[in-house]
Amino acid sequence: MLFRKKPKKAAKSPAARKKPSAKKTQEKVATRPVIKAASVRPRPSGKIPDERAYALLRRYGIPLVQYSFVKRESELLAGLKKTGFPAVMKVSGKSIIHKTELGGVVSAGNELEAKQALKKLLAVPGAEKVIVQKRLEGIEVIVGAKSDPQFGTVVVFGLGGIYTEIIKDVAFRVCPITAQDADQMIKSVKGYGILAGARGKAVNIEALKDVLVKVCRLASREGIREMDINPLFCNEQGCWAADVRIVGK
Repeated sequence: MLFRKKPKKAAKSPAARKKPSAKKTQEKVATRPVIKAASVRPRPSGKIPDERAYALLRRYGIPLVQYSFVKRESELLAGLKKTGFPAVMKVSGKSIIHKTELGGVVSAGNELEAKQALKKLLAVPGAEKVIVQKRLEGIEVIVGAKSDPQFGTVVVFGLGGIYTEIIKDVAFRVCPITAQDADQMIKSVKGYGILAGARGKAVNIEALKDVLVKVCRLASREGIREMDINPLFCNEQGCWAADVRIVGK
């Protein structure tokens, strides 16, 4: 008796053998671990609050005039113990750019004047807090930086404090800069003789060069569109930032 052999099934192709069912595919997707994207450090946008701007200067080792941010009388008295008299008081707020033009800078020679100044400054439109600072003597200069579409971050140095825009005695360099570059910037302005002691004691040029290098570093690393330290008080002992404005990209 002859027996017929059952026909063999056709072998599946490698692609067909590996193809999972729709149900199994859904199960795998559901149990697949979620990989989170790496966190990106946010960049500042618009004028950043004064307290944060001051903190950035401290982070990069740029000396600041002794200061406190206050909003209440009790905070004011605590701040005055650090600064002493005479003190300088300034209005602070994110929407406030030019403090002097708003009458937002007041000197106080005693506690009563300081209390009156606090009330006056908090009444300025846009005021959030008041900065209490120790008054310093020295030559006022401006150190700043800006983002240029062609050259990148550029550092700026000039004499004049609040009169910088009128005097227009400034020097520019593309970041990064060295101490030697900073030295050339300082010596290139017309008012260098004043810094060198033509009308009194020479300022601490080494301290000024150090500030220029650090401002360049800060602006380059922190995504800064514009910044200016104005005024930066310089004397024979060193240089200290008395006010700073920083605008993010």
